[in-house]
Amino acid sequence: MSEKKKRHYKSMTNPDYLGSWDFDKGESRVLVINSIKKGEVIGEGGKKDECVVAYFTTGLPMVLNVTNMKAITVAHGSPYIEDWVGKSISVHVEQVRAFGDIWDALRVSTEAPVKSDLKPKSKPILKKDSEEYDKVVSFLKGQKDKDFEVAFSGPNNKYKISATLRAQLENEHKL
Repeated sequence: MSEKKKRHYKSMTNPDYLGSWDFDKGESRVLVINSIKKGEVIGEGGKKDECVVAYFTTGLPMVLNVTNMKAITVAHGSPYIEDWVGKSISVHVEQVRAFGDIWDALRVSTEAPVKSDLKPKSKPILKKDSEEYDKVVSFLKGQKDKDFEVAFSGPNNKYKISATLRAQLENEHKL
């Protein structure tokens, strides 16, 4: 009988963003950057912070601190976020000393992953006149309290979505 995976308490405080609690011990993930944006992130206790967020082609977005942005700069040889789009990064968990204690923190490797580390996954194409499209619209309308990029990351991870359809979904999210 398999044991159900336990959930870290922090997964409940901000489930919209990737955290150390999302990784198994010793796990490293290769993620491809889709976009980098600055936006408001609501943390523990409803505290609002202006943060830099990396959105990936799959999975949850990740709040980037200065340490991780410097690591991406080293890994890809450019401090310009526009140059990071389409690039892959390797993310893992390290223990760091902060705020007078030891914490698990996400860290980006300063070395870019080799191409063979990437395993492309084929996603179905989302079509406007489909049951799936209606489900995505319904989902986004239920996410009005969230920034579109955060809400959109779920459907974007599941489906291949054209730029035109993305714009239409963004409009639906605003209605």
